[in-house]
Amino acid sequence: MNGPFQPPANGGGNHPFHHLRKLVNQWFDERPLQKLFETLDDYFAQTFAAAYIPIEVKETKRDYQIIVRLPDIKRDQISLQWHEDGLQLVIDHHETIESSDDSGHVYERRQQRRRVARMIPFPYPVAEHEVKASFQNGTLVIRLPQKRKYIDID
Repeated sequence: MNGPFQPPANGGGNHPFHHLRKLVNQWFDERPLQKLFETLDDYFAQTFAAAYIPIEVKETKRDYQIIVRLPDIKRDQISLQWHEDGLQLVIDHHETIESSDDSGHVYERRQQRRRVARMIPFPYPVAEHEVKASFQNGTLVIRLPQKRKYIDID
């Protein structure tokens, strides 16, 4: 009795849980459940894929630029909210997706909403009226006046 466990030699056909295991396997193999798992996978892939907004920073002697590339975003989806120590960039995306058959009858309609936000801190104190922003060709450029003093080195 002290030896290692050995499964039944007959392949488990007479095992008491054989029928239950077969039902569970059949349940996971059915198409509606597979479709549910695929839908959940798609949801999580779409929800977390674009949740980060990358920014690029350029600093010159004249100004400090924060560049955000948003190629698939329209101007009315973007909002900038002022905070004492930075700006909050918010992108609201709303989309209606319809599927129709050859005769034009809609058999599926989905609405998708997504909101992504990112806090962009300022490198130094800036007054609200000094911040300028423009959006053109999918690129948002936020400009701050340069307040750092640079000393020329000989």
